Amino acid sequence: MIKNIKTNTTHKNNNTKITKIGNKKIKNWPEYNKSLKNRGNLSIFISKSLIKDGNLVIPTKTGKPGRPVEYSNELIEFVLTIRELFHMPLRQATGFLEFLFKLMGVTSGSPDYTTVSKRMGATKVRYQRKINRSIKDNTGIVMLIDSSGFKVFGEGEWMVRKHGKTYSRTWRKTHIAIDLDTKDIIGFANTTAHAHDNTQLRPLLNQVTESGYNVTTIIGDGAYDSKQNYLLGRKLKINIIAPPPKNAVEHLNTGWHHQWYDTPGWEERNKVIRHIEEFGPDGWKADVDYHRRSLVENAFYRWKAIFGDHLKSRKNETQYTEQCLRAKIINKFNELGLPKYEMVS
Repeated sequence: MIKNIKTNTTHKNNNTKITKIGNKKIKNWPEYNKSLKNRGNLSIFISKSLIKDGNLVIPTKTGKPGRPVEYSNELIEFVLTIRELFHMPLRQATGFLEFLFKLMGVTSGSPDYTTVSKRMGATKVRYQRKINRSIKDNTGIVMLIDSSGFKVFGEGEWMVRKHGKTYSRTWRKTHIAIDLDTKDIIGFANTTAHAHDNTQLRPLLNQVTESGYNVTTIIGDGAYDSKQNYLLGRKLKINIIAPPPKNAVEHLNTGWHHQWYDTPGWEERNKVIRHIEEFGPDGWKADVDYHRRSLVENAFYRWKAIFGDHLKSRKNETQYTEQCLRAKIINKFNELGLPKYEMVS
């Protein structure tokens, strides 16, 4: 006998469409559905400074030696955005741009794939959205951090299952920081596959604060549980939430009359360990609302669902540009609209 099967259902009430998923329902389905359609609208990625009076805007001369560039950085970024958005090789992306410009009546030409490839590494992509004034003035944001691997070389998963892995498999690790409220990627770094997550907390935090964000809380997994991070949080008045390992013990010293006290620098971590000893891991996670961290894992799920888990580029600088473009596209999708849920009894 089959019991308790949950299916996706759709209901209409007063001409409002509500989609239920499990124990939640999307209450803004019309707006969210429209945003999903607009994700394929190329006009949202065309900069206002790209085309003027039916012609491409030619970059101004810088006065530096050498031939001046013929195409603006915005145009190079637009070609690369087409490449990432529609999963095209670079040649096909430039061919798509030529066809698009013909439809738009732009007659000033478009860059070929060799030009785009050469300029990709030097293209600076701003993936962060402009910060709202309300975010600057509020008490701060909650920053979620995590990392995931992206393959550069090597066989697919089927070949690995059948014949085993080889030494030619190469990975890059991408570290991101997201804003809990907007789900935007606000910090980003690329490292080798062997770089420890803990080494990237300070660089990510520097990126976020330099962009104008006021961070009050950082939530990460157990990889970010370290004395240095707690000291950094104390210095900047930021609450660090990271679970210690199961066998973690307090760092204590003994003083006069054999009175124990926290070892200097370990006060915050000792407090977490004592909390876990009293209420258990689940109790601590509930008290600090640790499960908010799942949103950064969801961000990586979206990242790989949209773009895959491979990197097309082979050089470090072009890989960084490639991942920046992907982060910018995801943030643009967030700007178009995200689902809003409410619990169903």
